[in-house]
Amino acid sequence: VKTLQTPVVATSNVADTGYIRLTWDAVPHADQYMIYRADTSNGEYKLMYTTTNLTYTNTTSKAGYTYYYKVVAVDSTGDYANSDYSKVVYRTCDLAQPVVKISIKAETGKPVISWNEVKGAARYELLRSTDGKNFSYYYTATATYFNNNSATAGTTYYYKVMAVSARTSYADSAM
Repeated sequence: VKTLQTPVVATSNVADTGYIRLTWDAVPHADQYMIYRADTSNGEYKLMYTTTNLTYTNTTSKAGYTYYYKVVAVDSTGDYANSDYSKVVYRTCDLAQPVVKISIKAETGKPVISWNEVKGAARYELLRSTDGKNFSYYYTATATYFNNNSATAGTTYYYKVMAVSARTSYADSAM
């Protein structure tokens, strides 16, 4: 019996949720893939999920925590033996991406930038641009809004907000 090729696994984070995503290329003759996870690289790896897809999103990962993964390719027909475990890959779960809204304060005509509270965030960093391309740091907030009282009438402003993790900078959200 031949052995299936070992999957080569890559990691990323899903921007809007911060969850960890694993991806790999199809292994010839594999019918499914088994994903194992541990809390440390040499820890006990537990089966998390079995899938026929070439991606897995770990929706039980928690922001600020690092997880370790390995994947096995499986041939359910029995013509091929399961692959070896993939190399261990790891990733820190990010905070969810803030959902930003902009409104204009009726009394002043100045922009008010607001966003949802992100679980695990210590603070939020606001970046601002006048061309929509070149953003620079503008303000740090602990609240979930910012009144841009220094905005100039007739100027268009663009904003991005990042949730900064209370646990580790490796878990800051996407902008």
